[in-house]
Amino acid sequence: MLKKFKGKYFNGISSASLEASVKFINSNNEICFQTENGDLFFWDISDIQFDSYHNLIEIRNKKNLDAILKIEDENFIRKFYQVLKRNKALNLHTRLTNLSFTKISIISICILSLISLMYFYALPRISDQLVSLLPDSFDNQLGEIVMDTYIFESSIDTEKTKYLQQFASELNLENTKPLKFSVVKSDEINAFALPNGQIVIYTGILKGMKSYDALVALIGHEVAHVNKRHSIKGLCRDISGYMIISLIFSDINGIMSILIENAHHLKSLSYSREFEDEADKYGLKILIKNNVNPNGIIELFEQLEKVDNSNNMEFIQTHPLTENRKKNIKKIISESVYEIKTNNNLTSIFKKLQN
Repeated sequence: MLKKFKGKYFNGISSASLEASVKFINSNNEICFQTENGDLFFWDISDIQFDSYHNLIEIRNKKNLDAILKIEDENFIRKFYQVLKRNKALNLHTRLTNLSFTKISIISICILSLISLMYFYALPRISDQLVSLLPDSFDNQLGEIVMDTYIFESSIDTEKTKYLQQFASELNLENTKPLKFSVVKSDEINAFALPNGQIVIYTGILKGMKSYDALVALIGHEVAHVNKRHSIKGLCRDISGYMIISLIFSDINGIMSILIENAHHLKSLSYSREFEDEADKYGLKILIKNNVNPNGIIELFEQLEKVDNSNNMEFIQTHPLTENRKKNIKKIISESVYEIKTNNNLTSIFKKLQN
């Protein structure tokens, strides 16, 4: 015998309701109900629309949306959802709202985990792929904007800039684009590379160096940031949300506009551990290739570690110095084959840079 449920039927014409006896028939493919005045209705499951309010459900037929069947019965509601699910007529929202607290918690944890995975792993890689869409000419444009905006002519030490350019010309840096060097008159311990091949070194970091080995290491490190487009990649990662939206609409000009608007971040951009490790290894490679003592990079690390004034540590803020970086490089040096040759030209120029 089919179970019957009690409900109230509103015909959409009168505001008064009629008592109704409701049941599922035809293998649960239809809802059948009879009102107190004897009217009999058959509503196909595929024609049904409904709203639920805790223990109350309001059912309508798409063929007559003015009429409403209201049922306040937990057993009917449970049966109703089972019928809808069996007939694949239950939408996602309804399924979710009827899940238990435990299931909702599990789904929430899974969604949060997926978002975290996307943020920490997928987005950086997608952002790096976006960089390949940008032409090298854009790197040049962005670097020039930063130089024109933040490096004033009066702050450039023209004589030492000339010496630094000479120093770099003595080295095989394996650079992928022309490099231009500048020395800024400042006690600040800082150096940075811009995507256009501009490398800026402050007198504050030069004065603290004990040998030209450390300067070669620093230059090699900064050249890596240029060659690997680390500044552009880092900026893309920082604004990856905007970048993804532009990519979806295939708006490369939009991507370039966003980057230009955020160009001021380039000078103070903090490189990731991944980028710093890559630049350390490249700097070490340059030392070995030019027959310079590879421990020059260790000397550079030790110089930076001795600086106590945190307000004067923009280089450390943008190039995070960790114990692991130093340990990793020491390990690579111990496993490397190299030959050290004194370079008198580098020695001479380095002395001029320190005066």
